[in-house]
Amino acid sequence: MIIVNSDFMSEKKIRIVLRWLHIIFGLVTLCYIYSPFHQLVLFQMVMKFFVIPLIIMSGVWIWKFNRINKILGVK
Repeated sequence: MIIVNSDFMSEKKIRIVLRWLHIIFGLVTLCYIYSPFHQLVLFQMVMKFFVIPLIIMSGVWIWKFNRINKILGVK
């Protein structure tokens, strides 16, 4: 479990990092959809088991930021 130390990064910085990760992995998803790489099995596996779950987790974390930080013990 990853616990974000509030002394290391402020909540604003965490949100900015999460937002940019979400945008970057969204762009990777668009490349997957609109490029010929979607036929490569390795790229399909990376998308299914790495990129899509990261997009979902970062989106939920951005959406429920305060509740997730409370669960992780960040003050």
